[in-house]
Amino acid sequence: MKVVSITTAFPRNENDVLIPWIIKLIDLLQNKDVETEVFTSSYCGRKSEISRNISVFRFRYFFKKWEKLSHDMSVPEKLKSNRLYFFVLPFFMIFGIISACFYARKNDFEIIHVHFPFPLALFGIAMKFFSKKPLVMTCHGSEVNMAKKKFLFRKIFKWMLDYADCVTVNSTFMKNEVEKIIQDKNIEIIPMGAGIGDISYKLAEKKEKKTKTNILFVGRLIEWKGTKYLIEATKLLDSEKFELHIAGDGPERENLEKIAPKNVIFHGYQTGKNLETLYQNADIFVLPSIVDDAGYTEGLGTVLLEATNFSVPMIGTNVGGIPDIIKDGKTGILVPQKNPEAISEAVERLAKNPKLRETFVENAMKHLEESFSWEIITEKFFEIYSSLTK
Repeated sequence: MKVVSITTAFPRNENDVLIPWIIKLIDLLQNKDVETEVFTSSYCGRKSEISRNISVFRFRYFFKKWEKLSHDMSVPEKLKSNRLYFFVLPFFMIFGIISACFYARKNDFEIIHVHFPFPLALFGIAMKFFSKKPLVMTCHGSEVNMAKKKFLFRKIFKWMLDYADCVTVNSTFMKNEVEKIIQDKNIEIIPMGAGIGDISYKLAEKKEKKTKTNILFVGRLIEWKGTKYLIEATKLLDSEKFELHIAGDGPERENLEKIAPKNVIFHGYQTGKNLETLYQNADIFVLPSIVDDAGYTEGLGTVLLEATNFSVPMIGTNVGGIPDIIKDGKTGILVPQKNPEAISEAVERLAKNPKLRETFVENAMKHLEESFSWEIITEKFFEIYSSLTK
């Protein structure tokens, strides 16, 4: 079975960990004899290639210097960073659609799978028109946040989803959000799994006892990640006993560094072994996401699954898809959004109670195996592909 996956971007090298969960899905589907090709955009003139044993078709859409709409950061962030990219966006869409048409006529495949369907569904629809093959659309969160902002966007998104033979989302929250846009479509919840780590890593393997409790945050430094509330919470903790490690980069970093006390360490964007080491040294993981003024929030929170893989007890805010992973009082602690006091109290509670930390980790591992294991996720997508090809 051959599938073409349409994505905004694809890693340019081994250290480029964009969309790791999609790469993991593609790799594991190969074990089920599913051959996947990737249709994505170019970056600074980068040509089509074979990467990670995957055939990657990259379409050109502008001058090399300005072919940076994707890959460095999400498209919405890129548009905010420099409004000149709004001029590039129409070329991205037009040449993407044209390339999708030619791709469909020249290549043989059985399934079209679009990730982030607003607006990439247009490429999938073009392929479907020329190939007459079934179309799967998977919503990861950011595109739904964009689509629900304005009435026109919602109408366009609904029109796009109408072309899908199957729609999947990554959390209960996202299913509810998509159902507000389109009511007559069967929507299946299939979460993504952890991008790094192995659930075989046990709590007992933690390194020797440290003088400070290490708190870890991993993610883009953007408003709706709520990192500033975690920093404010850290100010309420004893600086001699607690240390906050922030792994990530983004437009909010400069402002966050200005308000951060000395026991907050910014590591920047981390990948591979460096990121694994941060997880291994962490005692508590916190995901303080919020719902921002534009309505953006956490679609799922796969970093929580990564924390579970490294036996790190979790604290998260009660927003978006986070409650699908953190069951309050069972697999971790849920706190209200934008509440530094609640975060600091939860951190101190876990720091003082090693037995509670161990219980949360054990329950979280079991929850991950039952609901978020890659074996289950891969099987669900394989079943969808098989049913559509029949």
